[in-house]
Amino acid sequence: MLRWIPNLISLARIMLVPMVFGALIDARFGLALALFFAAGFSDGVDGLLARRFNWHTELGAILDPIADKLLLLATFAALASVEVVPLWFAAIVIVRDLIIMGGAITYHFVVGDLEGRPTLVSKLNTVLLLLYVLLVLIAAAGLFPAWAPVALLQQTLQIALLASLGFSTYDYVRSALQRASLRETA
Repeated sequence: MLRWIPNLISLARIMLVPMVFGALIDARFGLALALFFAAGFSDGVDGLLARRFNWHTELGAILDPIADKLLLLATFAALASVEVVPLWFAAIVIVRDLIIMGGAITYHFVVGDLEGRPTLVSKLNTVLLLLYVLLVLIAAAGLFPAWAPVALLQQTLQIALLASLGFSTYDYVRSALQRASLRETA
């Protein structure tokens, strides 16, 4: 029974997505920051519980990345719509994730089950995405001191993210093709 706790936490994170989106659309950036932080914290807690107590389930392997993707996609869409994040940048983040999700679904139906172990590159990309969103939300909520070089930090993170988005996309495609090729020869 307890092994389902991480799944319930992932479901709660999914339920936070519309609240984060709504707070951003309403330009309530402080509330959005608190909700986004709660969602991020819950992601860490469900992962810790799953690892620490071996509470892994097939449903959890699906729910956790879906919750993460939904949160990031909704956040970037909302931030772009209220013009806090450049539309072109949000589009790159969103389209890249849609391509990866589409590729994963295609792989599942054409090749077989896809073991979704995150790579170091994808973990770095996720960390950069989360840092970028937190930076943007903290700035939009007016929580940085006036002397802080927020624009420079955002631009620096955007450049790092563009590089990691490109490299992690390449890594996803390469590893999926490699796994598909190994399955064909087996």
